[in-house]
Amino acid sequence: MLVLSLLQGALAYAALGSSPSNFGTTPMRQGARSLAAAGADSAAAVYTVSQSTLDSGTVVREYMNAEGVVFAVSWNGPALPDLRTLLGDKFAVLTNTAAKRPKAGHSQLAVEQQDVVIVSGGHMRAYAGHAWIPGALPAGFDTSVIE
Repeated sequence: MLVLSLLQGALAYAALGSSPSNFGTTPMRQGARSLAAAGADSAAAVYTVSQSTLDSGTVVREYMNAEGVVFAVSWNGPALPDLRTLLGDKFAVLTNTAAKRPKAGHSQLAVEQQDVVIVSGGHMRAYAGHAWIPGALPAGFDTSVIE
């Protein structure tokens, strides 16, 4: 049992707020996107989107700043990704909020706190969600572009 716990810890990579996740797939990088805000200087903020398609068919996107730190994530597909891996230490916020809600009839969960925003919903074979860290968003980043 201890070996399993150690192995699980070694295989889990934190994402939101740290380095990108490793789902055992080769991520497809979607080119850097520039966020030149009106009136900003020539050194525009840049972010990169890394997209992975899991064995389940679920697509996971991780939005990274110029330093390679993930500030936002999204998922869409027939199965939930490993949210513990994807959300990192913010996973506890999701589980604590979910534990306070009645179970019947709720297919969506939304959490909006100062340090994290998480929206997750769906039903069997159709799950979608996104999360971000408000304080880590690049200047001028519009959260409506999170796919």
